[in-house]
Amino acid sequence: MTNTLEAVRHLQTAKERYEDEETQRQEEERFLYKEDLFDWDEELAEDRFLFAIGGAKAFPRGELVGIKGHAKNGKSQLQYYLIASMLAGRDIGAIKPLESIGKILLFDTEQSKASLKKCISRSLRVAGIPNDRAHAILLPFYLRPRKVEHRRKVVETAIKEEKPDIVFIDGVRDLLEDFNDLGESNELVQWLLALIAEHGCTIVCVLHQNKSKEDANMRGHLGTELANKLADCFEVTKKDEAFHVKCTESRNLPCEDFAFRINEEGDFEAVETQQESDKTEDELRQVFELIFCGKETMSYQELVNATMQKESIKDRTAKNRISTARKKGVLSTDNGYYSICKTHSQQ
Repeated sequence: MTNTLEAVRHLQTAKERYEDEETQRQEEERFLYKEDLFDWDEELAEDRFLFAIGGAKAFPRGELVGIKGHAKNGKSQLQYYLIASMLAGRDIGAIKPLESIGKILLFDTEQSKASLKKCISRSLRVAGIPNDRAHAILLPFYLRPRKVEHRRKVVETAIKEEKPDIVFIDGVRDLLEDFNDLGESNELVQWLLALIAEHGCTIVCVLHQNKSKEDANMRGHLGTELANKLADCFEVTKKDEAFHVKCTESRNLPCEDFAFRINEEGDFEAVETQQESDKTEDELRQVFELIFCGKETMSYQELVNATMQKESIKDRTAKNRISTARKKGVLSTDNGYYSICKTHSQQ
């Protein structure tokens, strides 16, 4: 009888403990949403950017950035162009580094060792750094022969141990088995975002566009998932042996198009784009009406300065824009002063 009563008491105690734990669990779940409620009192650091391109800031710190393009169109070359500017600590063409860089990680899953060495050597040479030895600021990783699981472990461990400012993943689709699998693609993007959140670095993902030339989207479900999370996305196309770069999506002010090539010496070289001459008369008129802002005339230097400030562009681009507007009959000059030409309806 005593044993039976003892057993009943144990059961009753266990039941009560379970009920208490269940009540506590339900109470915790009830207020779980408050953990993610935005805190207006939290002090947040101002946005920081790694580059300015033609005057517009790009590549924000602690964000995901994409580089896309069709095969052999220069996607990889853009990352080495950016690396050269970071290593040099100065403008190279339209690229201006905004912060000194402590460390750059580059993970390559596509090229041969010889091609990888050639590209790294070019960046170092253009930056004015000896290209016959390793440098602590730039750590390249050759991952082409490795399996997916090993590649991801290398990426994660290297970021954790080296604490880089920026990470380039040339061949991000090689960090999963099937880039058309929605679950795998979403998991990979969330993994990348978690690395960014934990370590504060910028991660740049290089990915092919869809094979159809009419479809500029990044390839597969992975491309779709990435596009939804990118702060900036740059498209690279090749024309007349030059690589033309366009910012196709940005959560900030999109930068202007720019272009570069690899010259006869095997070095990077800036190339003028056709962007200015492609602008229509109406587009240019709208631009300069905002720049003049009611003024009748401006001196050349005054107009250049106002164009640079209003359009967030460099001196050379401002001068090209003014020249194009003049050729297309949008601007006229008289004794060194510029004014907006009247349209037929205004005359």
